[in-house]
Amino acid sequence: MKKIFKNFIGLCTLAVVTSALFVNCSSSDDGANPVIPGIEGKNMKFTITINNVTMDDYISFVAVSSSFNTNTIWKVNGTERANETGISLDKQSFVGSTKTYVIESIAPLPAASLSMQFIPFTDKSITYSYKAEINGTVVKDEQNITVTNPSSHTAQYTY
Repeated sequence: MKKIFKNFIGLCTLAVVTSALFVNCSSSDDGANPVIPGIEGKNMKFTITINNVTMDDYISFVAVSSSFNTNTIWKVNGTERANETGISLDKQSFVGSTKTYVIESIAPLPAASLSMQFIPFTDKSITYSYKAEINGTVVKDEQNITVTNPSSHTAQYTY
């Protein structure tokens, strides 16, 4: 009798576990966009333009975030940046012909941190413009701000 009862309990346990696997492993689940209560993703777009940069200047513009399921989260000037959770631009990014960079999230992100620092070390001034858009709404817009030696500009933002 004990053996029959143990076999019955074993079969019931197997049936419950198998049912749970079939119910929870549906092929229609979309693991690409997990839902976490209390955390709403945001589409982000940052545009930075810096003019008059020389190789003597110090330029740092960094945008960092993370995603729940991938490390490819940013596009820079329309090109996806594979396996980069952070985008970093320095003086070499702005001394060439490209003066404007548009950094966009590929998918909604939970948050992002952005920092910038510009220090001109010559008598030539640096002019920058910065715009941040979150879910299509402009939340920060600085246009044609001039930074002249010995001044500098440092800012940190969290979105």
